[in-house]
Amino acid sequence: MLNKVYLLAIEKLEGGTYTIDTIIQAIKTVNDWALRIGIALAGVSLVIGFVMYAVVDVDQKPRIKQRIIQTLLGIAGIILAISLVNIVIDLFS
Repeated sequence: MLNKVYLLAIEKLEGGTYTIDTIIQAIKTVNDWALRIGIALAGVSLVIGFVMYAVVDVDQKPRIKQRIIQTLLGIAGIILAISLVNIVIDLFS
């Protein structure tokens, strides 16, 4: 089997010097930035959540605990989504 799988047998896009490989590289770059920014913002949110959990009333603790759990699930969702994009990119490169 060939090393590269061409999408609809297109090797070069019309109207410019961009190829499918340059578009895949651009998507990969945006993907890496999204992962870094997403994880960093989620980490800041977790720190704020833990600080809030430490200082709130006993009545408010379940709400803050639920927020921390949702943030952790969001981090897992970010990682899974970007991993899926990486898998798709690896199929075409």
